[in-house]
Parts: sequence; C-alpha cells; structure tokens
Amino acid sequence: MDKKFERNIIWTLVLILIVIGLFGCTTINKKVMIGPVQEKILITDSIANMGSIADALGCMFAGVCKKEEPSSALVDDKQNP
Repeated sequence: MDKKFERNIIWTLVLILIVIGLFGCTTINKKVMIGPVQEKILITDSIANMGSIADALGCMFAGVCKKEEPSSALVDDKQNP
C-alpha cells in the first residue's frame, strides 16, 4: 500500500466518525406533547410535609419511631374476625 492510499483511508474514517458523532444522537421523530402541564412544586408544598419528614428522620437516626395501628385494609381476617 502506498502512503497516499493510507491517508485517504484514514481521512475517510475520520470523516465517518465525525458524521456519526454529529448526527448519531439526534431524533428525527419529535413528538409534541398535547396534554396537561405538570404543576410546579412550590416551597409551601414541602413545608406542609415537614412534620412527616421530621418523624421519618427521627426514626432513622435517633430510633424514635411512632407505632401506628395498622389500617383495617391491611389487617388479615384471621387476626380480626
């Protein structure tokens, strides 16, 4: 093989890599969303959950857990006839 042929192969491969890099991640079929827009989460939404968050963190790190009675939907019929 001569050097000119090798250079042509190298440049061809480089161009193929550049083209694949530029156009490989694009999507041709772009979908337009027609539907409800998600509501933005505000600071006041998270402030309302501070009590639950504090209980969960206290249970995880301090071992202070509130024991709740299981709801009737979760109780088996054998335990409560």
